[in-house]
Amino acid sequence: MDGNWSLDMLIEILIKLPVKSIIRFKCVAKTWCHLFQSPSFISRHFNISKKNKRLVVCHRDGDNYNFFIRLSVDETLVSYHDLHLPFHFASIDFFEFRVDNGLFCLLDPLNSVLALWNPATREIKIRRECNQNIPSKFSTFFGTIGFGLDPLSNDYKVVYICKYHDSEKDIQEPACYSIYSMSSDSWREFNDEDVEFIRDYEVCGSSNNACVNGVYYWHTYKYINSRWDIYLKVLAFNFSTEVFQLIDSPFPERGGHLLPLHDRIAIWDTNLLEDIEISNEVWVLDDDGRHWTKVLKIEIPVLQVKKMFGFWKNGKVLVKSVTGELLLFDLEMEEVQTRVGGDFIYVYTYEESLVAIGKQ
Repeated sequence: MDGNWSLDMLIEILIKLPVKSIIRFKCVAKTWCHLFQSPSFISRHFNISKKNKRLVVCHRDGDNYNFFIRLSVDETLVSYHDLHLPFHFASIDFFEFRVDNGLFCLLDPLNSVLALWNPATREIKIRRECNQNIPSKFSTFFGTIGFGLDPLSNDYKVVYICKYHDSEKDIQEPACYSIYSMSSDSWREFNDEDVEFIRDYEVCGSSNNACVNGVYYWHTYKYINSRWDIYLKVLAFNFSTEVFQLIDSPFPERGGHLLPLHDRIAIWDTNLLEDIEISNEVWVLDDDGRHWTKVLKIEIPVLQVKKMFGFWKNGKVLVKSVTGELLLFDLEMEEVQTRVGGDFIYVYTYEESLVAIGKQ
């Protein structure tokens, strides 16, 4: 390094800069460019970014139902800037959206198109066919994803669960399970014996699912006796071991909302169906990965809440009202502190990352 600055002093300054500034400084010197690409610098920079969490929200326009992804500037949720969707996803009616450790993952389930996106570096990688071995006579009618960071290999992975319709036989094929590794840029399909024990269950593809500490969680259900009685469990996938696990739910008749709480997976028993009784209890999964413990009860008596997005800072929760608004509600004061109009579908915490997506 030039001048009287030591390398350690420069690193301490540089790791505190936003990603946009670091990208500009890549051209200062080759040593700086190599520094910014080193795993240790990327990791240290991200640990600092985690202290400045922001919110990223996905919502529909009320007039023409276009999707928007917005990144909040501060915790008021009022100041934000729009992110431009990858080209393919800007023109479709629906997509699944996941966020983990600074990266976005989007899925067009009907066309089996997957996108990995780092909004801070503006890198995007699109994979136009999630499963290369599907016959042309098959059409996708359901698809969902789990997205997260494998903490052991430091590799981002995507679990893709889809169902196909055989147009010649007019039958529904069993669900197909596959996994994508960003580091190897490759797909692997799970063997039948890996997923046979979950064949009787339907995986819920919704924003009620969550990733915590390298494990992704979905709601799953199966019908009992009739098409109207269902039994729910939680499906967990460990990104490190690449193994699925079925976990009993504390609310097997109604499910609730899966969400992170202090680095644990939690379920909030809130209103999913208007004609069922709810407890508003929050339960967290114990360390054994099989049992749940009730930790608190959340009631928002002044609002009609359709959905809970998650916990925010200083005893506040993010919820969706029955009219589609995003509300920041203070549990202690029992008052709405922020109200943002629109039909909100996904809300995640977000922190900037220098992780490279890789070439398209």
